[in-house]
Amino acid sequence: MTDSPVVLDGMQAPSRPRRRPETEVVLYSLVLAVVAATATLAIPDVWSPTRPAGWWLVVLVAVGFGLSERTIFHLEFDRQAIGFSVSEVPTAIALVFLAPGPAIGARLVGSAIVLVVLRKTPLYKLLFNLALFTLELVLSFIVLRGFLALVGDTDAEVVIAAIVAMVVASLLGSVLVSIAISMFEGSMLERITSELRVAWWLFVVNSTLAGMTLALALMAPALTLLAVVPVGAMWYLIQRYGIVNQRLRDLDAVHGFTGRVGQSLDPAEIMDAAVVETASLLRADSASLIVFDVNGSPMTRSIGSVGVRLPIAPDDPSWADLIAGDEARLIDGKGLRKFGLDTRSPSAELLASSVKDGADPIGLLVVAGRSGAAHRFGSDDVVRLQNLAEQLASSLGKGLLHQRMEREARQDPLTGLPNRAAFEQKVAQVAKDRNHAGVRFVMMLDLDRFKEVNDTLGHHAGDELLIEFARRIAQHKGRFDVLARLAGDEFALVGYRASEAEMNTFAEHLLAEAARPVTLDGLELVVTASIGIAVIDDHVDTAIAIRRADIATFNAKTQRLGIETYRDEIDRRTPARLSMLGDLRTAIEHEDLRLHYQPKLDLSTGIVIGAEALVRWTHAVRGAVPAADFVRVAEDTGLIKQLTDTMLSKGIEDLRRFHDRGFHLGLSVNLSTHDLLDTRLPERVQRYLQASNVDPAMLTLEITESALLIDAPRSRATINDLHAIGVRMSIDDFGTGYSSLSYLRQLPVAELKIDQSFIANVLIDEQDEVIVRSTIELGHNLGLEVVAEGVENNEILEQLRRFGCDVAQGFCISRPLAANHFMSWLQATGHPSRNQDPLDANVWVTEQKPPVR
Repeated sequence: MTDSPVVLDGMQAPSRPRRRPETEVVLYSLVLAVVAATATLAIPDVWSPTRPAGWWLVVLVAVGFGLSERTIFHLEFDRQAIGFSVSEVPTAIALVFLAPGPAIGARLVGSAIVLVVLRKTPLYKLLFNLALFTLELVLSFIVLRGFLALVGDTDAEVVIAAIVAMVVASLLGSVLVSIAISMFEGSMLERITSELRVAWWLFVVNSTLAGMTLALALMAPALTLLAVVPVGAMWYLIQRYGIVNQRLRDLDAVHGFTGRVGQSLDPAEIMDAAVVETASLLRADSASLIVFDVNGSPMTRSIGSVGVRLPIAPDDPSWADLIAGDEARLIDGKGLRKFGLDTRSPSAELLASSVKDGADPIGLLVVAGRSGAAHRFGSDDVVRLQNLAEQLASSLGKGLLHQRMEREARQDPLTGLPNRAAFEQKVAQVAKDRNHAGVRFVMMLDLDRFKEVNDTLGHHAGDELLIEFARRIAQHKGRFDVLARLAGDEFALVGYRASEAEMNTFAEHLLAEAARPVTLDGLELVVTASIGIAVIDDHVDTAIAIRRADIATFNAKTQRLGIETYRDEIDRRTPARLSMLGDLRTAIEHEDLRLHYQPKLDLSTGIVIGAEALVRWTHAVRGAVPAADFVRVAEDTGLIKQLTDTMLSKGIEDLRRFHDRGFHLGLSVNLSTHDLLDTRLPERVQRYLQASNVDPAMLTLEITESALLIDAPRSRATINDLHAIGVRMSIDDFGTGYSSLSYLRQLPVAELKIDQSFIANVLIDEQDEVIVRSTIELGHNLGLEVVAEGVENNEILEQLRRFGCDVAQGFCISRPLAANHFMSWLQATGHPSRNQDPLDANVWVTEQKPPVR
């Protein structure tokens, strides 16, 4: 029979709007008592037993009911508890050998003593159970005597009638208990169905066992003793089966805990699921989970209230030992006082376990208010909580790691500002916003001379400068503006302003703010900024808006404008240039590029000693494409490596042919800034030289001053490696850059080329004359050969010879010529070439393939 006191221990008591559930149970109990009293009147011969026995049997039956209550055990299903006992045995004896009145009295007295004295059952539960016991017994008498009236009263019929009566009464009792529980927890129909599905078999087994005992008693009272062994054995087997079954179900529930709480990588969702699942699995009224690894502050999720002050940090004095511990603990009595829990409550206790990811605590799981069949937590609950905490640690650790990775993926670690990914999302939101009547814009902010701060004061000072710059700008941004750090010293801001004038005023204010002095390592520095602005219109997406702002920033920086707003005319990355990129890639792959050679004349001897290789591209539609245009496209898009390799391989092959035909000339090839960052360039140059069997000393590689400023250590390493294989190095366009003269001492440079902008006016501009003369003297003092480029007439040529310039090249000597024309020019010119052999030259010219047009 289902024993209601245990079931009612599973009740929860949340507040209800109309009245407390305890009050409803009392009223419900009174209704059951009235029904039981009324039904008693329907029992025929209420004071007459079916089989008369002595008065002493009343005492024995009362004792039997008391023992059945005392030895009851329980199985818990979620928060619902079902009690199992052998109360059907004394019930069967009472139904047959006692009259209804004495039987009811024995039932109430025997059970009440145990419930009041030993279990200290609350009054509302006591009233319900006594009313339920009475109603069950009255119903059993009605069914028994009604059955006997129909079929007769032989011993066999009496046994069958008793079994049927007890099964019917047990089923009714189960329904009535479920109704009572639903007053606390709701879902009445679900609870009735659940309990009948779980316990119906026990009603049949217990009633049959009681019927067997009754059959022995009907044959001879003394034979009842024979039923003690099978009844005790059956009760023991059912008890052990129930305990094992419940442990298996609990274990299965614990194992499923990870799957239920690990369905998300969001720590908040994991915590929400964890507290609900923990309270359910431990049959607790409340649970709280505190996690410490969320932005440096605790994050708490709770169901119900555990009634204590929870920790705010892992080193909280009240909780530190428990958080650092490796095992769950049950805290009660004196241990609860430091947490502020009311220890006068008989159920005042806590279960708590540290949640650890490896050896480090990341949280604390606290459970309070044991419900279900027991008032208090037991050792099994402690072990179960430990298992839950260990499984939770795995899911929570993954969630926190994912959260940190997402935060790091969306946040700049140095300044704490959003990073590029987060900024692009915000720009996308602003671009989709059609409700703002003003101007939407993207603004790029790039620090000037930031590299100098890093190189001079160190990266720590550079980091301090970035943090200070971010702080200053953040103080002046608008309410809806979003400031981000994209990379290095590049910041970006997206926002709204009422008009373009207000937007420009804001940019000027930021520029002035950035220019305020900042103190780093005791030095007061002024580091200015360049700002590029792109207005977002309805036809501009995120990528285009950011690209336009970046282009404007680059123009502001290179032109030293301070602030630049995007305009189409400053955009080097136009669709036309994109089309040129595709054509250039095809031209390189199909070997459509051609090299022209401009001779270099030794001014002291009048001998042609070499030539500079210049690339030329004639497109079928575009015609002759200026080298400055497509070289810049190659540099911007990464094609410069292939372009340089084409020039080196073709130039060195032609140089080999020059030598084979008796012209022992040198060859100069220009390198891009990007080439110097390629650590494998020396290896490829050496391979080309070896393939054509050309002396490395005959190859000169020209680099610009500005190239030396880009990643100087890496560039110098490439230059040193090129020098190591025997290649000569030349500084091209000398005088137009901003490099230190110390580079001329530190780098293995053999040649200086004076930029043509100084050569062109050397006869008419005194300053240019001074610069040219000084550069020649500087080069000679450093042991360098000095080359003048862009020599347009003989007057300039003679002036350079008087200044002592070593080598000249320009239109007055010859325009750049294709290889075969260059060979013809060498034969026909009045300037002899080094080791000239005209016959070999003619042979080479006849073998040379016609140019591809």
